[in-house]
Amino acid sequence: MLLNISIILLFLVFSGFFSGSETALFSLSSIQRERIKRAGTKKSLLIGKLLSRPRKLIVTILIGNDMVNIAASVIAASLFVSFNKEHGEWIAMAVMTPVTLIFAEVIPKTLAMTYNEKVAPFVCGPLHFFSKLIFPIRAILYNISVFLLKIVGFEKSHIVTAIMEDEFRALVDQSHESGEINRAERDLIHNVFEFSDTYAFEIMTPLIEIFSLSEAITIEKAVKIVQQSRFLRIPVYRDSFENIVGILYTKDLLKINTAKSGGIKDTIQKICRKPFFVYENIKTDDLFHILKKKRIHIAICKDNQGKVSGLLTMDDLLGELFGEIHDEYDRELK
Repeated sequence: MLLNISIILLFLVFSGFFSGSETALFSLSSIQRERIKRAGTKKSLLIGKLLSRPRKLIVTILIGNDMVNIAASVIAASLFVSFNKEHGEWIAMAVMTPVTLIFAEVIPKTLAMTYNEKVAPFVCGPLHFFSKLIFPIRAILYNISVFLLKIVGFEKSHIVTAIMEDEFRALVDQSHESGEINRAERDLIHNVFEFSDTYAFEIMTPLIEIFSLSEAITIEKAVKIVQQSRFLRIPVYRDSFENIVGILYTKDLLKINTAKSGGIKDTIQKICRKPFFVYENIKTDDLFHILKKKRIHIAICKDNQGKVSGLLTMDDLLGELFGEIHDEYDRELK
């Protein structure tokens, strides 16, 4: 009996080791990793090697943790069954569950999280050795997991990108807290990441708020309207607001007015430029690159049914990127 108890305790120690190792290594911030890397020791190099393959590392830890937890549970069940054949297995489950949770999960993980930079060098060697020891099993399970993830459409690159983005944003926050970058710089970097996850419909000016002109009005009348507005480019509609047929550039309008030609009696239809349409579900970073490439400053957004739903300008996109910085600059211009 004493031998069985000793083995159970030993397995609980091993379980705590694997749980603590996982927390210690994966909770290291980018700054902590860089500090460990600069140490240039064998252990620091080993930590970098383990973390360079996070999915293989997590598989190694999970295999080790499951092996010792199952072994501890089996031995505990046989021990309690020897005392109570009828309810021994249930008693073992009732005892081992809280014991494992407290002593092999909560306590090790809490300590590892608090002292991760000290724990990581201590656990990297044994983990590396164990990884080599179970290489065949790990390779099989790893490849199965990769195959299953691909079936559900989750590629390896998605994981890597998510990890890199989270780490980089955490590093930016830490750099701001330490005074290495100011708030505006921090916000700009975060905006860049959020920009790629934003859709046009989230920031566009909805149709009901768009200032537009009828193609039937004369250039002379349009000049008077434009002089009282702050818009440089104005959508032009035919019959109804939803039927956008052109974009009126203020500079084109003023050129004709300045020339004092008879053209001012013509309708603005003659000087309108062709509108550029996009679907409202396009991502803002994609739209930014398209507008930049085509040298266009305004896009008319359509919904899935092809109906005009809003308007987006290059100014709107820059506002999403630069936030308050762009707003302050814009106010100065006005």
